[in-house]
Amino acid sequence: MKSAIFQPHFRLIFTFVLGLSVSAIQNPQWLLSLLCLTAGALLVVLIRQGKPLAFYLRRALIFNLFTLLIWLTLSWKISENGLEWHVAGMHTALLITLRMNLILCTIWLCLINMTDSILVQAVSKLPLPDKLIHLFILTVRYISLLGELNRQMAQAMKARGFQPKFNRRTFSVIAQRVALLLIQAMVQVEKSEMALKARGFRFASRSSLLDKPWWKTVEISTALLLIIGIYYAQR
Repeated sequence: MKSAIFQPHFRLIFTFVLGLSVSAIQNPQWLLSLLCLTAGALLVVLIRQGKPLAFYLRRALIFNLFTLLIWLTLSWKISENGLEWHVAGMHTALLITLRMNLILCTIWLCLINMTDSILVQAVSKLPLPDKLIHLFILTVRYISLLGELNRQMAQAMKARGFQPKFNRRTFSVIAQRVALLLIQAMVQVEKSEMALKARGFRFASRSSLLDKPWWKTVEISTALLLIIGIYYAQR
């Protein structure tokens, strides 16, 4: 029997806590060491389970395209002498890059072999508001459906000999593809809402504090205290 500590909802909690811990580390040497250790552990697990390494490597390369944009943005600055290297910006870009890759490897390692259905069941067991759980379930469900629809549309376009180029026809076809995806998303949302209503589902939480009559007083008092604090802080 699988140990309780390896249950999917506990793995989600561990992943969240580890992500927060990684975000608080300011030392690049520590981040690099943890990244090498986590990446090595992930590589061993993937090899032992026979996972396709090329798939994860391709995903990691696509993910790091965003970090490349961060380096191109933060590694220089405009000063009195013109363009020059920004040392503090490069340090920040290095921290962001190491943190993002470490969190990515941590997520892959902690949530390996977790399918969409298992992920939904795990989230349902967490102490979260009902609305947030339902929103997450719908998101996971229909992102996968729209992803499958997008792949089918890409295959259909290739079968018809479509080759993307920098011209008006390419822009028109891509715009039509995006429009069809948005229309399909709206149709799926309407169908899911009808199905949920047919099953007696309501988006209101039975135990939510927002439904309490005194909660509105708490919200107004908090807003007033916040405004007063900002006013005196700026004096």
